[in-house]
Parts: sequence; structure tokens; C-alpha cells
Amino acid sequence: MPPIDPDPDSQPWIDKLITLTHQTVARAQSSSTQPWDWASHPVKESVKQSLLEAEAEMGHCNVMVIGKTGVGKSTLVNAVFKDELARTGVGSPVTRHIRKYSKQDCPITIYDTPGMELAGEQNVGIRLEVAQCIDELRLQDPEHHIHIIWYCIHHEANRLEETELDWLRALELKDVPVILILTQYLDGSEESEFLQYLQHQNPPVRYIVPLLARDKVITRQITIPAHGLEHLIGCTLELLPEVARLAFIRQQLLRVDLKADAALKYVSSYVASAAFIGAVPIPFADAPLLVTAQIGMIANISFIFGYKTSPSFYYSLMVALAGIGGATVAGRAIVSNLLKFIPGVGSIAGGILQSTTAATLTLSIGLAYIEVMKAIARAEIKEIQLSQSEIQELFVQQYRDYAASGRNNLRDEDWE
Repeated sequence: MPPIDPDPDSQPWIDKLITLTHQTVARAQSSSTQPWDWASHPVKESVKQSLLEAEAEMGHCNVMVIGKTGVGKSTLVNAVFKDELARTGVGSPVTRHIRKYSKQDCPITIYDTPGMELAGEQNVGIRLEVAQCIDELRLQDPEHHIHIIWYCIHHEANRLEETELDWLRALELKDVPVILILTQYLDGSEESEFLQYLQHQNPPVRYIVPLLARDKVITRQITIPAHGLEHLIGCTLELLPEVARLAFIRQQLLRVDLKADAALKYVSSYVASAAFIGAVPIPFADAPLLVTAQIGMIANISFIFGYKTSPSFYYSLMVALAGIGGATVAGRAIVSNLLKFIPGVGSIAGGILQSTTAATLTLSIGLAYIEVMKAIARAEIKEIQLSQSEIQELFVQQYRDYAASGRNNLRDEDWE
């Protein structure tokens, strides 16, 4: 199934991050200390401040997970998100039957409804608590609303009870998008009779997503791999409001392509809008303000990917480029090629040339760093941690490839 496009033309948080990067440069420029001197306090603080502001602009995503005990809600949540949200404790009580799972510095909150297997008046009470919770949170700022509901049914249950169908109808009236998740779905690409039955019932939900959240060992020789999580992530992102999208993109674990797409929109917009870069001299080693801007850019790319490191590490990456002369050589090559098309380069044309060169170098750095973040994210899925030296080496290699090829977009890759 192809990836779902999360309304790429509606990303105001991209503009916010661009503004924050510009502010990073402005803070460095207004300082009496030279920005190139990373040991100086103002440059470090400007990047730190940029990241703090980006975090404040990120928004929040609140997911309500409904389903009976044993349906696999915790396994599902921990498979989708970083930080194993469902294992940070027993959760804090919101009502008698609703618990909230959150973690410091994590922009995702999970609202869980244990006890769904209770019958009669107790079940009715849970439904009332859920409705009240949704209504009360809606009275607060948008980032506190319930943004999506995952309604989980065990595939082996092989039936959708009438009470569950009634509840889905009641949830539809709350104007919160609902995804019906069929957990422990072992049939793979083949549609089971139960799935076909659910589709025929046409329940009031936005999507029906069958999945297996964790590999299922059948015998010593047979293991059914996890599947369907990537599709759930895509469907969820399509339904989320703007205030919750970046938080969800950042914390979901498996769809690396969504993180890369978000970062690419930021880089492209930044390069196109960073008019102040044109006034910065080239070559690379003589452009402290440009380097400061680029450090702010890659720091915010890290933020989009949810990668946490020290601001000093971003500077070490730029030093690695400058140290090998790669950026300077590439800059000269770009200038040389552009000169062929500009007869009689004068001071005005030279200014245009500097701006074009600066933008091209910045784009190559941004694309290269996104490739690095993709590699780190994929390693994280496999529970592998790349060393800082490996990251630096990969960054230099990717920069050389992009600068030499002149590509202005990420390499095409299929997602699984």
C-alpha cells in the first residue's frame, strides 16, 4: 500500500522552525563574539535556545486506546512509539476506569481504558467516563484534546458485539476520528472471514487496520513477522489535526520516510527563504554566520527525527566538513560551473553568485544530514546505536555524494 500523504501543503510548523533557525543566526550576529568560535558562550546558547523554542512549538498528540484486557494494547503502543510509553509505570488515573500514560519530554500521551470486558452497568459506566473525558479535554487548548481513538479488537474474538457497535456509533458523535484495529492478525496478506465480515458491517470508523504488533512464534521453524504497523501510522497521521502531527511524526518509530519528508520540507523551505545567507561570503571556512545557520538547521532536523545529542556535536560535524576541505572544494566547483553561464561577472552578479552558492551548499548539507538521521533511525529500530565517529564519517560521505551529484532532493526509497 502506498504511503499516505499527510497534506504536505499544510505544515505551518515548518515555517516556525525556519523562523527559529533565523533567530539562531540573529542572536549569534548580534553578539560581540565571533560566531565561528564555538567555545564562546553566545553561539552555544543560541543553538540551545533554538531547540528549546522548537520544542515549545512542537505541539502534542493524545491517543485514546480502547479495548478489552488482553487484546494487546500495551504491545501495540510500545511497537509504534519510542520510549515504551506503556511501560513507564501503571499510569496515572484520570477516572475510575481511564489511565493516562505519559513521560517527561515525550510529546505523546496515551489514554487507556482497562476493564472493557466488564458487562452490564459497569460497561456503561466506562462508556460514560470516556465520553466525559473527551468532552472535558475539549474545553482545554487544542494540544490537550483527544486527537485519535484506536479501538482494538482481538482477531481471534471473531465477532463484533452489538454493544461494541453501539459504542462505535456513540464515539462517532464525539467528532474524534476512530481507527478500528484488528490485533493479533496472523493471516498476513490474506483476508480472514472476520475481516471481511467487519468490512461488510461498515462500522462508523475511518479505517479498519489488521495488524500483528510483534513477531509471533508458531513453532521453532515458523515465525510470523509483525506487520500492519506502518499502515496504522500512515492512517493515523492522515487523520490527526495540525497541532498533533509533528509530535506524532517525531515519536513514531517505524515510518522513517515520514520523518525524512518532514525534514526535507523544512530544509527546502529554509534554503529558499534564507535570503540573509546571500550576504555571507564564500568560501565555507570564511562564513561564520552561514555555518551558524547550518548548525541551527541540522539541530532542528535532529529535533524532527527525535534524535537527542549535545549542541557541540552539531558543530563537530561542520568541523569535519571544513577539516577535509570538502565544503570548500565543492563550493569552488559550484562557483566554477556557474561562471560558465554568467558572462562578465560583476559585483551584482557576484552577489547573486554568492547567494546561489550558499544556498546550494546549505541544501547539500541538509540532504546529507537527513540521510544520516535516516540511518540512525533505522539502526534504532534494530536496537543498534551508531557511534559519533560513525555518524561523522557517514555525514561527510553523504555530503560529498550530494555536493558532487548536484541532487536537490532525497534519493528515492521504498518504505515497507
